[in-house]
Amino acid sequence: MAHRTQIVLEDEQYRLLKAESARTGASLGALVRAAVDDRLGRSLGDQQEALAVLQSTAGAWADLSPDGEQYVDRLRTGRWRSVAGEPASADASP
Repeated sequence: MAHRTQIVLEDEQYRLLKAESARTGASLGALVRAAVDDRLGRSLGDQQEALAVLQSTAGAWADLSPDGEQYVDRLRTGRWRSVAGEPASADASP
């Protein structure tokens, strides 16, 4: 259920809101709702759910071989190795 309300903005707040609306294409109302969500939080339940997911997956790679660093190194080839300051492997394509 949505509720309609009125707010009073200072000139600078309104100017910034209009500029962001023009830049993003979002309505003034959508921007105000997003700001309220950012400031006050969408809901405590959503935050707790997100935290539970993070906690349940933390360290998920710990017992696997290769470790994360080795896995990423295996994915790097040619140009990406040279960007990382490593010699390009012979089997890498240009």
